Amino acid sequence: MISQINPSTDKTNNSFSYFKSSNQVKKGYRTYRYHNIDTPTTGDKIRALTGSVIGTAVPLVYFAKKQNGKINSLKKLFNIKYELPEMTGIAAGSIVGGVLFGMAGENAQKRRQKFNEGVFQFMNVVLPPVVVAAYMAVTKNNKFLNKPVNKLAGILVSLASGMFFGAKASNLITDPKDRYPDRRLNMKDAIANVDDVVGGLILAKFPLIDKLHIEKTLPFIYAWCGYRAGQNS
Repeated sequence: MISQINPSTDKTNNSFSYFKSSNQVKKGYRTYRYHNIDTPTTGDKIRALTGSVIGTAVPLVYFAKKQNGKINSLKKLFNIKYELPEMTGIAAGSIVGGVLFGMAGENAQKRRQKFNEGVFQFMNVVLPPVVVAAYMAVTKNNKFLNKPVNKLAGILVSLASGMFFGAKASNLITDPKDRYPDRRLNMKDAIANVDDVVGGLILAKFPLIDKLHIEKTLPFIYAWCGYRAGQNS
């Protein structure tokens, strides 16, 4: 009589144990492409959100007081004229705040991970408007390039170039010896890139943009960037 064959539950003897589970595959892909090691905990998210909000609020209040004097209403707080210093200052504050609070209580590996993500987010937020500002300065006296359609096309190309070089620069800074796969832009990063489009259009001073007052959304978008950097693990 043939005895009943029971499937082995011993992973060391089970041939199928060499195949990774779907969760392992997903985690490995996340780590490889986006440099995430673990799924952020609720504590990670709370610390990152707190830091990014504080980091956004401090420079926001500073620039609002500098431009509007005493701040006695939310309207004055968000009624800021944005140029390159305001954009880079508030973006830097949000990311530094998110990263510093996100690092609290973490081990050295995770602190390094959050720092690297902070560099990526900072370069991704700051470099595109810098490229746009440079483009606007170079072409300000060129009648052909300042026609509305040509101006918009030039700004979009400048933004795309800034995003590309921002990602390249951040990977070079955080991994100069190219030991790990490059951190790549993903769909969530695209939300942060909205600020680049908004900032570029503001710097270009399109009349329609001035009427829509979309610059008031910038602090919230910058806070999102800081949150993304701080909760990364």
